[in-house]
Amino acid sequence: MCVVVGGASALLGQGSPSPSSAQQDPPVFEGLVLEGDSAVDAATVILHRVRPEASGLAPGLGSGEVGSTTVGPGGEFRFLLPSVPDADIEGDVYFVSVEYEGVLYFGPGITALEQLDSLYVVQVFKSEEVPPEGLPLPLEQRVVIVEFAGDDWFATDLFVIQNQGTRTLLAQENGIVWSYPLPPGAAEPVLGDVGDLPPGAVTFEGGRVRVNAPIPPGSSGFMIRYRLEELASTIPAPGRTARFEILIEEPSPPLRVDGLESLDVVAFEGSTFRLYGGNELVDMNLTLVETGDQGPPPLEWLALLATVMLAVGGFLAYVRPRRRVVAGQGPGLGREALILEVARIDDALSEAAEPDTRSEILERRAALLSLLRTSD
Repeated sequence: MCVVVGGASALLGQGSPSPSSAQQDPPVFEGLVLEGDSAVDAATVILHRVRPEASGLAPGLGSGEVGSTTVGPGGEFRFLLPSVPDADIEGDVYFVSVEYEGVLYFGPGITALEQLDSLYVVQVFKSEEVPPEGLPLPLEQRVVIVEFAGDDWFATDLFVIQNQGTRTLLAQENGIVWSYPLPPGAAEPVLGDVGDLPPGAVTFEGGRVRVNAPIPPGSSGFMIRYRLEELASTIPAPGRTARFEILIEEPSPPLRVDGLESLDVVAFEGSTFRLYGGNELVDMNLTLVETGDQGPPPLEWLALLATVMLAVGGFLAYVRPRRRVVAGQGPGLGREALILEVARIDDALSEAAEPDTRSEILERRAALLSLLRTSD
């Protein structure tokens, strides 16, 4: 992956601070790049900063790459930060990306000064090319939310792919890493707002979603949206899926989902959903069947829908990002996921030459910054 490194404003930790920086006693950001348990002795580290509106600046001003360096012989790197991260005042947030064997890896966000007391570790991996048609990777989780809008049913489809190996999987030239069938009749599929995959990494062809981005070991999540021709449809689930959930917005025709259990009827943000779920699915086709049964909903009503959210590495899946930002598993994680996505978009901008492509990416970046400013 080609990465454009920050320019003259870069603050390299190996250099001496300027007199003004020394007077302000700039915070030190120290970290380590590891491949497994071994230090990486050749890699480029880029320091990123995101400045939300609460920092007193216009949205996005001063955000982006602010420093770069190469690792030392023990995999270590060091930066002097130009400001103090402070979660209490919603100040600057810092993190780094590491380019290693052509793949860009992102570390977690630094949102508070006390986080600098611990060594910051970025894990990277050896890479391996897969066959041109990709590999049939299993799913750790899949969540499909079906909602009615206007005259049509729309699906938000969340995938969490599991790479059970020890190497990052790479696509060959003009190839893919992984693909998966969409429901028959799925129309106008688009990539969702937040995920582990960069813009342009997901395409749609022949009724399938195709991923050409590197997939590192562990879990990688993304979501797509599409229109359904009708509610009664079939959702293919080939291979192994550890956990599958479908939520269908009410009111809807009485139905059952062949292959999943009816679990509950739940309420969320003024809408109610029927929840269906199942574990350890293998090579199944889940069929939504209208039953004509007008009986009471299964089980009892809940006051609130438990947050539909996944924490996979540095990624939080936002099921309905245009309506709200879902809280994370601990302080600052929701903001961190948005911040990392902004960095991925900044990298994509450096490679986007077509005006239409750049315009689309810039619109997505602006939307994410807007979510960041309202994430608390």
